[in-house]
Order: sequence, then structure tokens, then C-alpha cells
Amino acid sequence: MRVWVEICINSTTVTAVQQQVAAAYRGGADTVELCSRMEFDGLTPEREHIVAARAAFGDRPGLMVMIRPRAGDFCYTRDEVGQMRRQVETAVIAGANGVVFGLLKGRVLALPEMRQLTEQAHRLGLIVTCHRAFDAVVNQAEALTQLIDLDVDRVLTSGTPWGSSLSALDGVGLLNQLIQQANNQLEMVIGGGLHADNAPLLLAKLPVGRLAIHAYSGVLRSGYVAEAEVARLRQVVVDDSRLVQSSRLNQSPTGGL
Repeated sequence: MRVWVEICINSTTVTAVQQQVAAAYRGGADTVELCSRMEFDGLTPEREHIVAARAAFGDRPGLMVMIRPRAGDFCYTRDEVGQMRRQVETAVIAGANGVVFGLLKGRVLALPEMRQLTEQAHRLGLIVTCHRAFDAVVNQAEALTQLIDLDVDRVLTSGTPWGSSLSALDGVGLLNQLIQQANNQLEMVIGGGLHADNAPLLLAKLPVGRLAIHAYSGVLRSGYVAEAEVARLRQVVVDDSRLVQSSRLNQSPTGGL
């Protein structure tokens, strides 16, 4: 069980999407998360951008598409939920393998709406990731139990409050609790200021499990995803996860054979 690498792509133009997704692909990214308007923390990308990303990521089954109709909070009206349902349909037609969304009611998960979109996505054969709306809830442990019950596949979190300037390294305590609670029932995707230099420091403090490292700014050069930075991140994450798992196995009370 190795740690996967996910690269967030800011969708601005077709050409930029093609170049950046191709760089992530060549660098060895397992998945990419395609978002538009990253100055608003990510909105739903245009259909032609999803098509371009699919072509650039080849047959690698890891194209995740943000489903977020507007900036601001994660509390959506009935009309906005309907818009999100249509965006999920567009994403799968355009070649997505998964969708990324999160819906709240106040500071708790909007369970009926989350269930509606999750079931729709699964019927279409899509992987479902709950994004960092998860970090805006008042009780992450309760929310994680609810997401597992909803059969959500992945959760993106930094272990720190949404809207803070803290990184995933600051959220190690909560991340440990959440990973242990998840118990491999879904994949924990860890994001928040991560790059090749600090990802191994974080992983060394986390339990073994279904984990992915999510990076955005840490793999950029001059505002664009750099193949070399993705490759460097993937190398240190894969090497570190093997070392961590090996060392923990060697610490087994029985000593192994």
C-alpha cells in the first residue's frame, strides 16, 4: 500500500490545461484534480478543458473534476444543487474518472444533497471525493463517519480549519485521528502547502493507510505545473512510504520471520 500523488491543476485555457496535465502525467502523478478559478479556491472547469485534460492524461484513470458552481461558502440552494448534478453529467461525458464536491448546511454536512450527488456519481461510474468543505465542519470525526456511510471514496483535508493559513504539517494531530478512524474504508487525501521537501516530514508522522498527497503551489514554476517538481514529489513520497511501512513492519511485536 503506497502513498499516491495528486496534482491540482488550475484550468485557465485549453492550451494551459494540456501543458500542465501532460507535465503532471510525465512526472508520474497518479491523479489530477482539475479546477478553474483557483483564486476562489477552485470552481467547476469548462467542458472543453475537461476534454483537454482527458486527452493529456491518456488512459491513466485519475482525472478528478471539481464540482463547485460558485465561490464562497458550501451551502447551496436547490437550484445550485441541480446545477451541480448537470455538471457531474458533463464531467463524465467529457472523460472524467471522478468528481470532487462538498455540500454543507451551516457547519455540518448537507446529508440529503451529499447522498444525492454521490449516488448519481456512482451510477455514472465516477469516484467521489469530498473536498475541503470537510475542514469547515464543526466535528470532523462525525463528518468522516457520515461520509463513510455515504460510501464516499476519498476525503481531502489538511487537518486544519478551512480558511486558515495553516498547512497540513500543522494538522498532524487531527490527521492521525482521522486516518485511524477511517481504517482504510476510504482514501484520505492530504493537502495544504505540501511539496517534495516537506511531504516526507508529514508522512513520517502519520499512520500507514490509504493515503494520497495533494499538491498545488508546491509543484508550480512561474505559475505552471512543472514536470520536474511532480517527479521529485512522487519520488520522495514513494520512497518515504516504502521506508515508513518497512520500518513499522520491522517493529512488529512478534518480530516477523
